[in-house]
Amino acid sequence: MKKIILSLLCILPVLAFSQEKNKILSETTVRRVSVGAEIYQDFWLKWPQGMNVRAINLGAGGFVMYNVPFGESPVSFSIGVGIGCHNLYSNTTINNIHADTITFTPIPDSIDYKKSKLGLTYLDFPLELRVVTKDKIRFSVGVKLGYLLDAKTKYKGDNAEGFESTVKYRKVEHVDKFRFGPTIRFGYDWVQVVGYYSVTQVFEKGLGPEVSPFSVGITFMPF
Repeated sequence: MKKIILSLLCILPVLAFSQEKNKILSETTVRRVSVGAEIYQDFWLKWPQGMNVRAINLGAGGFVMYNVPFGESPVSFSIGVGIGCHNLYSNTTINNIHADTITFTPIPDSIDYKKSKLGLTYLDFPLELRVVTKDKIRFSVGVKLGYLLDAKTKYKGDNAEGFESTVKYRKVEHVDKFRFGPTIRFGYDWVQVVGYYSVTQVFEKGLGPEVSPFSVGITFMPF
C-alpha cells in the first residue's frame, strides 16, 4: 500500500505539468480524455463481532476515462477503466483463507503485533455524468463496476513462538468477484472530493462477514 501511495505522490508533479500542458492541447483532446489519481479513506461497515477496525484505512487508485460531450453544453457522459485498492486494518486475522466459510479471529491481547490487514485490488469500469462550468467547477455522479484482481492478507507481529514475523497470503477464498456502487465527485479544476459506496458485500453471501466499504477521498484530475 505504501508503494501505491508513494507512486501516486510521484505522479502528482506529472499531473501538475499536465495541467499546464493542457493549455497547448487541442480543445477536443482536453474534452475527450480524463486521467486521474485518487487517495481515499475506507470506512468499513458491518464488521463482525470481536473485530475492531483501525480508524485510518487508506486506499488508492487511478483511472483513464473517455468523455462524450453533449454538444456545446457543459454536460458530458464518461466511460473508462481504472484500478482501485482498498485495505481493512483490524485486530483480527483470517486463520484459513481456503476455509468453507471465511472468519476473522481476534488476535489475543498477549500477542504483540504491528498490523493485520485484508487488501483488495479491483479492475474498475466507471460510468459518469459530468458537469464542468466555465468557472472550472466540476460535479459528477455515476456508478462503478469492479472485477476482483487480488485478495490478500498481511500480518506483521509476533508468532506463536514469540518471534516477530511477517506472514502474507494471497487469493483469499469466497471474496465476491464483482463489486458495484454509486460514485459522486465535486471540486474545482483538477482537485476534487470523491465518494464511493459499495452496494455489494466483499464476501459471497453466507461465506464470509457482511463487510463493505464506504470510501471518501481526493481525486487529482488535470483534465
